[in-house]
Amino acid sequence: MSDYAFDFQRDGVVILPSVLSDNKLGKIVNSCEDSISDIVGTRNLLNFDWAISLAEELKVHREISSILGSSSNVIQCNYFSKNADKNWYVTLHRDLSIPVAEEIESDKWSGWNVKEGQLYAQPPRTVLESLVAVRIHFEDNDENNGALQVAKGSHKTDSDSSETIVCRVKAGDALAISPLVLHKSSKLKSGSRRVLHFVFGPHNLPDGASWPSRKSH
Repeated sequence: MSDYAFDFQRDGVVILPSVLSDNKLGKIVNSCEDSISDIVGTRNLLNFDWAISLAEELKVHREISSILGSSSNVIQCNYFSKNADKNWYVTLHRDLSIPVAEEIESDKWSGWNVKEGQLYAQPPRTVLESLVAVRIHFEDNDENNGALQVAKGSHKTDSDSSETIVCRVKAGDALAISPLVLHKSSKLKSGSRRVLHFVFGPHNLPDGASWPSRKSH
């Protein structure tokens, strides 16, 4: 097990430096901005080939692959963009919903709802425990521009409150986080914050549930 994988299992979060070069990051930024019209963001970037290609590159990155293990199926890619005009505070929470193809009859699943035309639900905890989010940062991120704040180790507890630390990252860094880790972010004080948020999981879901199919542009 790599040191990064060990830290991830212990803390539920780890920063991986310089995952994307400046040149690669610049191309990704351009592709992202060409793909969306809503500056705040979207949950549906896996509709685009460039996002799928980047996900495939990330999951074979040596350190990222050691964290993902068998949960190497990319299931979602979100884009978040904060700036002076679009600025918001995110309260302490866990990410408990996943995209699914269709509703199933099971008391193990709950919270069925539709976001941006996609069906979401809250799966059993065992599914959430298998997921890993990998966040790619377009610019340096600290307490001045809404850096993610996390409660290390909270993926192993049921508490809804805990002390958090600021995740300071550089442009091109990746931050791997369990969806069960308590996290939040503050409003910007200056600058901007743009993040690609990939979610990786197992290839199969329990109880007859399935992941959505992809639509390539």
